[in-house]
Amino acid sequence: MKQKLKVVFILIAIALFGIIGFQAYWTINVYKINKRRFDANINLAMQRAMDDCKKDYFDSIRRVLIRRLSPPETKIKIDTLHDKDTANAVLFVRMSNKYTSLTTPFNTTIPKYNYYRKMAGRNATVPRVLTEMSFYQPALMNDFTVLLGMYDIQDHSAQLVDFVKKHPNAPIDTMLKFNRSIPRSIYELPENYKSSGMRRLRRHLNAELIKIGVASPFGLLSTGENVPRLASGPRYSETPAYAYKYQGFTVFGITGPVFYIRAVFHRPQYAILKNMLFPLILSILLMLFLIYCFYYIIHTFIAQKKLADLKDDFINNMTHELKTPIATITVAIEGLQKFNALNDTEKTQRYLETSREELSRLNDLVTKVLDIAAFENKEIELSKENINIDELVNGVIASEKQKTSKSVSITFVNKDNVEIIYADKVHLRNVLTNLVDNAIKYGNDEVDITITCYKRDNELILSVKDNGPGIPAAHRSLIFEKFHRVPTGNLHAVKGTGLGLSYVKYIVEAHGGDISVDSEINKGSEFIVSLPLSDG
Repeated sequence: MKQKLKVVFILIAIALFGIIGFQAYWTINVYKINKRRFDANINLAMQRAMDDCKKDYFDSIRRVLIRRLSPPETKIKIDTLHDKDTANAVLFVRMSNKYTSLTTPFNTTIPKYNYYRKMAGRNATVPRVLTEMSFYQPALMNDFTVLLGMYDIQDHSAQLVDFVKKHPNAPIDTMLKFNRSIPRSIYELPENYKSSGMRRLRRHLNAELIKIGVASPFGLLSTGENVPRLASGPRYSETPAYAYKYQGFTVFGITGPVFYIRAVFHRPQYAILKNMLFPLILSILLMLFLIYCFYYIIHTFIAQKKLADLKDDFINNMTHELKTPIATITVAIEGLQKFNALNDTEKTQRYLETSREELSRLNDLVTKVLDIAAFENKEIELSKENINIDELVNGVIASEKQKTSKSVSITFVNKDNVEIIYADKVHLRNVLTNLVDNAIKYGNDEVDITITCYKRDNELILSVKDNGPGIPAAHRSLIFEKFHRVPTGNLHAVKGTGLGLSYVKYIVEAHGGDISVDSEINKGSEFIVSLPLSDG
């Protein structure tokens, strides 16, 4: 049995480690796949955030152009040159302000103009329609920048002359972009354009990450040149560097400073694990369930082995217990038959008395086994009656003293002078008999037993205390189980069935009571039985 249990344990351990290894391998690979997906998602989110920034930028250009092209700053006149082919009729757009006007008017066809007017909306003004056209007609956008740029230069000519005097070697585009004395120039960059662009990109990137369900802190790094991307590791993720040039009118021919931005996620594993949390929890629960199943199997095998050992021990003990009275009775009968004991009245009576005692002992053993089988099948019925405590205990004491050859001292103390208890007399007597008998059998040569009786609330407490060898702590919770006996190696100085205390516990609980034990090695044991005093 031990060898089989060892084999089963090894096989279960191999299976368990295999399953855990497979789950770990699966989890690691799923994490890697989700990590790659995470990196792809943040790249896509960054691209969309850049597109959102570009849209904001174009919207700001639209607002500036519409405002600058509207009266009173700019006057726009549209002339139509009619001809036979109205589909190709030329539409002239003349723009002017107090400083300049387009010497060469921008021309387009009426269908094209109507197309952009429809795109801008039915109620769109002429500046709004022309602004929309300029995003698809580079020549028109160029005319706008020239017109508005010349206006800014001429309107602030005094400031420009002063700036040129102070900075004679400065390029003209530097004057137009960075001269703070020209607050309305379309060529100048917004104040704090870089930090403003970073804030705008962060806002849009946050929004795009929320859309794809990514909740991971990130930082934005900006550089003046496109630095190669670092190798992506398991503990961080990084997007490629994207050129950010959405400030001023730089996209329309006036080249401004461009800086590159990349997003770095320092703790992406939390967001990745969060996305795979449900299957991960299921995987952990499955492994825990399998561990429990394997534990249950091993526990069952150990319990079966223990039960088999108890059965063998029980059979050995019962064999001895049954053979002893049978052998004694056989010897007594042979004495009567072969040694002419029938002619000796005294010897005949002694042999017959010995046979009667052994038969009584044999009957007690059989009855005990049958009682155990009966209460296991819930077939015992208690016949309760009013019992005098003193008579019951004293009867047990007298009976047990007669059955032993040891020096036994049994003291009974009824502290609260309890007289009557409502219980089954036969079974309650058996309970006390088992406890006192165990104290005598397992005690030293000089046995000292104290039986104490007292009240506690509406309960009767019966305490049986001895001066025996005591019960090891590891076995105190097991002594009330069937067949369990405290092991003493291969030596069994005291024979027994291991059923007595199991029977005691069952009878006490059947009465609605409880039993416990308090013991110290080499100092003795105390069994405490609590029973209700009345039936109600």
